[in-house]
Amino acid sequence: MPHLKSTVLSGALAVAGILLLILRASATPLDDIPIGDVPVGDPLEDEIRVLEMSGDSLRLPRRGMLPNQVIDLPALDRPLSQAAEISRLRLLRAIARDRDRSGSTPRLMQLVYDDERLETSIGLEGRGIVSESEPELLSGSGVRLRMAAQLGRWLAFADILGGHVENSDAFAGRQLGNDAVLLTDKSQISYTGARERWAATVGRGRWHWGPGEEGSLVLSKTSPAFSAVTFRMRIEELRADGMILNATLKSSSGTQLAAHRLEWQPLDRLRVGVSEAARYQATGWEPLYAVGVIPYSIVQSLLVRDEPESSSTLRNNVIAGIDAAWRIAPGTRAYSEFLIDDLHTNNAETVNKYGYQVGLEGVGTVRGTRVRWNTEYTRLSRFVYTSYYDRSFVISGEPLGFPTGPDSRRLRVRIAWDPSVSWQFYGIGARTDTGESGMDSVYTPGSPPVDAMEFAGVVETRRALELGVRYWPASGVDIAASAGFTWVRNEGHVESATKREPFGALTLRLTR
Repeated sequence: MPHLKSTVLSGALAVAGILLLILRASATPLDDIPIGDVPVGDPLEDEIRVLEMSGDSLRLPRRGMLPNQVIDLPALDRPLSQAAEISRLRLLRAIARDRDRSGSTPRLMQLVYDDERLETSIGLEGRGIVSESEPELLSGSGVRLRMAAQLGRWLAFADILGGHVENSDAFAGRQLGNDAVLLTDKSQISYTGARERWAATVGRGRWHWGPGEEGSLVLSKTSPAFSAVTFRMRIEELRADGMILNATLKSSSGTQLAAHRLEWQPLDRLRVGVSEAARYQATGWEPLYAVGVIPYSIVQSLLVRDEPESSSTLRNNVIAGIDAAWRIAPGTRAYSEFLIDDLHTNNAETVNKYGYQVGLEGVGTVRGTRVRWNTEYTRLSRFVYTSYYDRSFVISGEPLGFPTGPDSRRLRVRIAWDPSVSWQFYGIGARTDTGESGMDSVYTPGSPPVDAMEFAGVVETRRALELGVRYWPASGVDIAASAGFTWVRNEGHVESATKREPFGALTLRLTR
């Protein structure tokens, strides 16, 4: 993840030795209204995953298409199994402001008139790291102001950041002579049908398709935010969901993205999903892509048939993913996702480009306390997401899918122990291997054949271990401290270059 030096705070960090702040504003203020959602990447997502693993009889639709609306959450008015009870209480606490429950800090403003509401939440958000090198503050740190207005089934929501963003002078005016800017990564207007079976949204945000915890392969919560129009629908009788997404990644060059996904839950313990995304060039959204009901390979064929002389311009780049998640037993779940970029025949002039992810996670109890764990392995071949004809799945230089990009493999293990609702102790260990074939390396048909599953050049190996403790006594108060160590071999793909560095962090998350 990119880091950003803070001109204002670096001096204080150097003097204090360690001073790292995260004061995070709340989720969508209208978070108990059916049309509100749980933002992608919110810590509550981990609690929802626990509910799904627990085996309790709970209604949890479209878990592989984030963000989830709050109406998707099950009724939480009864005690659950011991492993899931902490998650139930934390979720209830998160919506305490709207349900007259204790254990929550008040919002800055909250006005309610029948089915009309106006709410405001304010806080500070960010994450900094202190190590042997100069202290750094992560991109996206600063003051957050969140505002929401509801009119019947309509919801307008704005999340505005005033803070530090990496290389902000390239796309926004600096406010304080450094990297401080005003911008938004989640602002939307949405409408939800009266029976909550469909919803449409237009605005800016992030989306996450698939069962992966840290990231997914087609659309991942780790990508930068982008502007899109989405439409989703649920057929309750079939326990099936669908979503259509259309986005303009670069207006000046006509860089368009179309994606759609189908998800089916044939059994309480089994979910399967199919995703497809297409990158194409056009001055605006092409109707056949925008409707989202036709496979994108067929769309290109239809367009080329109408304009044979423009076949090179109309050419798209399509990736597809298939995933499944199976609750093997109450408290244990396995999942996998397979990404197809290009799979060629023996006579093809291109190379195989694909990736896969497998995961195993669980939750249980030990002497009245909860233990939660997750192991996830992701492997991406060379040239995944890239295109030699300028149709790469990238935005702001980062993949729309898994954050390591092509020519990589990553193993991540996370263990958390929750002795109570307010306390959590956790450990995260990860190893990432990356070759030299990144997003800027493409394969041109006719070039010498290569084995895309072999790393290119000198492989950089990065290992990290982090141990931390978190104190979360109320929905508006979240304090965490962690320490860890990073080992890098062949840093920057330079043979024998090594780096060993400890780090520490203090995290505060306060909401009003």
